[in-house]
Amino acid sequence: MRAFAVAGILAVALPAAAQPRVCNPAALRPHAETARFNIIAATDGAGAIEAWRTVLGNGGAVAWTVTEYNVDARSTFVFAFDAQALRVYRQGAFGGSTARAEAGCVDPAIVPEAVIPWENVREIEAGNWVTWFRLRTPVEIGSDRGKHKRVKELKAFFHGAGGDGLTYHYDVRYEGRVPFWNVDVYRVENLRGIAVGPTDFQRRLQFVIANAIDATGGIALKQKGRGAGW
Repeated sequence: MRAFAVAGILAVALPAAAQPRVCNPAALRPHAETARFNIIAATDGAGAIEAWRTVLGNGGAVAWTVTEYNVDARSTFVFAFDAQALRVYRQGAFGGSTARAEAGCVDPAIVPEAVIPWENVREIEAGNWVTWFRLRTPVEIGSDRGKHKRVKELKAFFHGAGGDGLTYHYDVRYEGRVPFWNVDVYRVENLRGIAVGPTDFQRRLQFVIANAIDATGGIALKQKGRGAGW
């Protein structure tokens, strides 16, 4: 009798345990928005990490529209970060709206261009304008404009990162001293403005991804010096 009861319990429990977790965009939307907003606004890093973990821990993904320069700089892609992988989608695959994906739940019927398990990501580098994801094994990605490339490195500008300000550089030459006022006089020469990218954004993004996804520290982290280059 007991064996029958145990078998009955197992027969009921096993199918229930096998049920996949259903992603609920209504529940995850505020967390998915916080996951992106806190990085953009440079506010509450701990809250950003917690938001990412909440989305990923409930079967969701943090989705972000990007320009991917190594595949097609004139197309928009969607990077979806979930607990198992970085999934790369064409924006056009979502039809007219990416709202559901940005709420934390990517429609499983939409086929990604590439699924990159986190074990395949060997390095994340924070640059000035872009973040690089360097892979152990290359993947092939197609764009909405029909371009297809096999790449071993993703070079992505995340939309909303900012970086449209100018940093001014100049040279100073000593001209002499005015005895009456007892002051030195200098001439400013070669004044130039350089568009420096949103370096701090890339570093915040890298920091949050590493803490939310890479608990074992298996992904190497690098940072470029602040400047006008990528």
